[in-house]
Amino acid sequence: MIRRYWNINLEEMMEAGVHFGHGTRKWNPRMAPYISAKRKGIHIINLTRTARFLAEACDLVFDAASRGKQFLIVGTKNKAADSVARAAIKARCHYVNKKWLGGMLTNWYTTETRLHKFRDLRTEQKTGRLNRLPKRDAAVLKRQLSHLQTYLGGIKYMTGLPDIVIIVDQQEEYTALRECITLGIPTICLIDTNCDPDLADISIPANDDAIASIRLILNKLVFAICEGSAIIAVRNPQTIPTDSQNFFEYVLEFIRDVSKTQIGEEYGPWVPFIGTLFLFIFVSNWSGALLPWKIIQLPHGELAAPTNDINTTVALALLTSVAYFYAGLTKKGLGYFSKYIQPTPILLPINILEDFTKPLSLSFRLFGNILADELVVVVLVSLVPLVIPIPVMFLGLFTSGIQALIFATLAAAYIGESMEGHH
Repeated sequence: MIRRYWNINLEEMMEAGVHFGHGTRKWNPRMAPYISAKRKGIHIINLTRTARFLAEACDLVFDAASRGKQFLIVGTKNKAADSVARAAIKARCHYVNKKWLGGMLTNWYTTETRLHKFRDLRTEQKTGRLNRLPKRDAAVLKRQLSHLQTYLGGIKYMTGLPDIVIIVDQQEEYTALRECITLGIPTICLIDTNCDPDLADISIPANDDAIASIRLILNKLVFAICEGSAIIAVRNPQTIPTDSQNFFEYVLEFIRDVSKTQIGEEYGPWVPFIGTLFLFIFVSNWSGALLPWKIIQLPHGELAAPTNDINTTVALALLTSVAYFYAGLTKKGLGYFSKYIQPTPILLPINILEDFTKPLSLSFRLFGNILADELVVVVLVSLVPLVIPIPVMFLGLFTSGIQALIFATLAAAYIGESMEGHH
């Protein structure tokens, strides 16, 4: 573990009231080694030991952050909530600052399901779909979204269990601490004189009731996390997204929305397939639209979108045909073919061939649109060789986006139809 100097000043801690413990009647005898005196019925915490354990905690989080580990900061009481949120956002950590929902970590499957529901509702709100629902349904979903935002807003980007959990008040967050102990997740706890110092991996004796004390301890830990994150050699995904990550998140939510609308609740496994189809057509068509072959001539051929070739578009349609049958077989097994023997078994090969060739209509629609777009470009370029191609590029961008959306949407609709068993 790398050790650094964290500038932990005893005078600074005294000014923040870190040394004030609880009343002498409310104390845990195991805290005796961390108490230096009694004054006016209040235990006084030994700040020398506080500084020592705080330095150890800073070393731990610095080393973990330098290896790309993920942190969760927990503090739900009113005095800590705002400080926890600010510290977590600054350090790009996850946080819980309203209420700890029992089983949030030990029953991660349920938490993950809630997070998926939360993301779906956020997508529907962003796209305006909630406003198009009946008022009663919209009100119910908006209440659900508000509730999820309150309790899961700080972990909405968390995709798995955290590597280290920082807990502000051991007594208040005892449920969270027990879950971490059960799962073997390392914990750093801010403990007052009424706590058990043996429960957490690193216990920092300090006043957990004063806002200034809580803020000081969190600031030291956050500084160490930021220092560790700054020396990561390779770029790690950020827990709080940057502009580019916001863009990619929007694209992913858009594709997930298309998949869910056409396929239904079992859309999850098909998001990569639908997304690949959409992005391949969209990006390749944009490459052809942004660099029209009449403006830029290459020595060995013309630069155009790969989907301008009928063979490529047919290949995409056949891939969709394979996905069509795979979806049905995955959902219903060999019983999926029972629908093909209706009304008589003699029609089995004909019905299968009909369904297999059905997605081919996608390729001809797509290819026809592309040919029409290319024809417009050719005619306009022949009339005004240098002026017209520039604005025509914007038309190409729009039409190529529509082509990608149509193909991906119809592909998802075919998969949804197969999973429902309609013929």
